[in-house]
Amino acid sequence: MSNEPGGPAPVPDPYAAPDPAPAAPVPPSGYEPVPPSGYEAVRTPVGETPPTYPYGAAPPAANPYAQQPGAGDAPPAYAAPQFGAPQYGAPQYGAPQYGAPQYGAPGYAQTPPPYGAQPYGYGQPYAAPPTEGMAIASFVTSTAGLLFFGGLPGPVGLGLGIAALRRIAVNGKAGRGWAIAGIVVGAVGILWLLAIIAYIVFVVALIGSSGSGFWDEVEQGFEEGYEEGTDGSGSDQLPDFDLRTDLATGTCLTTYSWEYDMADTEPVDCAVPHEAEVVGLITMTGPVSLDADDAFDSAYNDAWDECDQLTEGLLPDYFSNGSIELYYPHPDDFAAGSTSAYCVYYGDEAGMTGSAAAGTLELAASGTSS
Repeated sequence: MSNEPGGPAPVPDPYAAPDPAPAAPVPPSGYEPVPPSGYEAVRTPVGETPPTYPYGAAPPAANPYAQQPGAGDAPPAYAAPQFGAPQYGAPQYGAPQYGAPQYGAPGYAQTPPPYGAQPYGYGQPYAAPPTEGMAIASFVTSTAGLLFFGGLPGPVGLGLGIAALRRIAVNGKAGRGWAIAGIVVGAVGILWLLAIIAYIVFVVALIGSSGSGFWDEVEQGFEEGYEEGTDGSGSDQLPDFDLRTDLATGTCLTTYSWEYDMADTEPVDCAVPHEAEVVGLITMTGPVSLDADDAFDSAYNDAWDECDQLTEGLLPDYFSNGSIELYYPHPDDFAAGSTSAYCVYYGDEAGMTGSAAAGTLELAASGTSS
């Protein structure tokens, strides 16, 4: 056996120890260092501001000509920052950045609301809903109907109140109290109206059950009351009066007399403007009575006709500018011997002058002489 170069191959020694077996491959544990990719964050020295990038922008790519770690460099430390983990001083994609506005969220630099303004949402002042107009109409209709119309519009106010409650339940408006008040007042008005109707029906039924005797009693009471207004004797229907006797034909009077006894007028000089004049004295053929059985008293009619003819003779067509009045004595005075009545002419317009009996009358309306 030779060990010289170029000699035959050595023969293995059967007694030599065998070569050690190759080591089995170790599976990765996840903590192996990762080669640099150029996106790693660079630690910023104390006192310097870390760089920031706009949202969505990628950091600058690594310089391919920069110095690469060589074989002699120290390997990265265990548990070094890995790509995708948050790094202090570097922006993280999808994470909020301090000082940069975020989409959908208010930024820290947002302008605050002015002093005194109320934000929307919780704490916002409550706005009162509007009042339902039909509820107010119900209350007004029911109240006015009860006070001024005897409850006649009560059904209308009641219906408006019920309709207002239904509408409030749907639209959420205010006015429920007005509607309830309108319903209550309307119901009271209806009850009051029913009470009035019931009273009227009762009175009509009472009159109908009495028959014709009820109306006879009413007529009798009216006649008795009318007769009690006279002198009480029942012989006539005239009030008790005493006709004055100080007047004569041609006496001018200040005004037209509205009283039976002519006490509300006074004699005046005919040259002074006046309203009436005694144009004649008429002798009565009998006492005056307004009893319906006397066919309106023929004695009064006879005296009136005589007064008309007398005035027509003094003032032709006197009725175109005036009229006449007959003042007669009371029936008791006639029975005592007073039978003269006054025939008095008065103009349509006050202020005539002169005397009709003397033929010097001038009317105030036309200014013509008689």
